[in-house]
Amino acid sequence: MPKSPDDLEALKAERAAADREYNDALTRLDRAIQQLPPDFPQPPPVPDEHQITPLNALWNIEAPPPPAGLNGRAIKSIRRIVAPMFEKQQAFNAAVVEHINRNVTVARETRASIDSTLTVLRDTIAELVRFQSLLVVFLQQITPYVDTRDRDVAGLLRGLSGAINGVADEVLKRSEATLARDRRHEMQVTDLEAQIAALRQQMTEMQKALNAR
Repeated sequence: MPKSPDDLEALKAERAAADREYNDALTRLDRAIQQLPPDFPQPPPVPDEHQITPLNALWNIEAPPPPAGLNGRAIKSIRRIVAPMFEKQQAFNAAVVEHINRNVTVARETRASIDSTLTVLRDTIAELVRFQSLLVVFLQQITPYVDTRDRDVAGLLRGLSGAINGVADEVLKRSEATLARDRRHEMQVTDLEAQIAALRQQMTEMQKALNAR
């Protein structure tokens, strides 16, 4: 059933509204694309190991051997008195150096872990941004693609309509030719029937004439 002009205008307005909504959605999606922040975090600096070597060399307190004689005996006596204090200092130095040495390894591994994590995070965000950009480009191609398909379908429909019209014309021509042939046949039959009737009439008249003699 053909649509009225009002129906066609309503369909056109509906299509225009749908196009506007689609374009607005694309604009919002394009503006929502994430971006890699310019101040993306950097890994922490490498641990300060400047004093590690001196600490490992200086932590052990070694007193020189006492000299001989009276002074040496006096120094030995003094050392026996202060020995407990030096032992505690020695133990403290050893604990501090051991703790620093262990934490240097931990600091190195921590920085390497943070560095690799930031690299993976940066690459992941970059790939996400790239995917979002490709998605927007893809969605932008849908409208031209649909319009092209619509034109293709319209062209096919026009071609199909032309083919149907051609077939209909051919069928009409053949039908008209058949009807004309049937009319000619009917006219020929009618003429033949008329001739037969006339011939019968003549035979009847001849029979009557013969019987009258």
